[in-house]
Amino acid sequence: MAEDVTTVKGINHVGLSVHDLDRAVSFYTSVMPLELADRCTIGGGPGTVGVDRLPIEPHDVALLKGPNAYLELLEVGPARPGETTPLAVEGPGLTHVCFQSPQHAQLYSRFIEHGATPVSSDDAPIDLNRAGVRYGYARDIDGIMFEVEQLDEPRFGDPIWIAHVALVSPDIDRLVEFYEDVLGVAPYGRANKVTGPRVDQVTGLDGARIRAAWFNAGNMVLELWEYIVPATPEPTEPRAFVAPGYNRFVFEVADFDREVGRLSGHGVEFVTEPVEVDGSREIYAEDPDGNLFGLLQLPADSEMSLDRLGRIDWM
Repeated sequence: MAEDVTTVKGINHVGLSVHDLDRAVSFYTSVMPLELADRCTIGGGPGTVGVDRLPIEPHDVALLKGPNAYLELLEVGPARPGETTPLAVEGPGLTHVCFQSPQHAQLYSRFIEHGATPVSSDDAPIDLNRAGVRYGYARDIDGIMFEVEQLDEPRFGDPIWIAHVALVSPDIDRLVEFYEDVLGVAPYGRANKVTGPRVDQVTGLDGARIRAAWFNAGNMVLELWEYIVPATPEPTEPRAFVAPGYNRFVFEVADFDREVGRLSGHGVEFVTEPVEVDGSREIYAEDPDGNLFGLLQLPADSEMSLDRLGRIDWM
């Protein structure tokens, strides 16, 4: 139906909660050509969103600009007693962001040299399926996992590309159905038996068996996983927003009111009221696994819009 056509442009930014903002900004910008687009304090003022998942107290944030999307780093201060451990490879939740680069740039090695800790079992990214792509998982200085894909023949013209955001679910079919409604498209690919010794090397697990699905979100890919071995556990409660790790991701939309109405019609329950600040409008919801995502409409002349960034034009 025409009224159900989406106006989602893509994933504008992914949020990370970090202990020390200066240290985290230095880590990511020293390794990759990311631009510090903005640094400010959010919360505690007009437009504050006050729900359990989004803190109302002020936090310092830095927005790092990539060629096709942004990373938003939010400072949560020193580690707290009893703080939760880093999110497991098998989830559940938003487990990682993937950075693609040309093979010759040796991005994975550069991350390790700057203090990242390997998750994958080899010292270098693994040629998983002999298709010219080498994969490696690592954790940053806050224990937050990320992936590097090094390509023999990259399809983008930049030194790096924010390739995908990965959600790991105990029920991938349920999550696929949900994001089909959000994005208005079906996955462009699915796999029901990702397994083998090279998969174990990449994930750092023994006998891993995975189901997967991939959506083209416009400027990057939304990647969904379900680990069969070891089984992805059911989420018990939402991960604390101030726990180090990925705290949210935000879709940019062209028509805010239409998207709120459209998704409400699909049964999506929003956990905040709409907030308007400086001409931008934003609202948050949770997917069936409790992952926090937002809808964001920016002013037409905003420099932060995906309209000014790279798109996936090879799918």
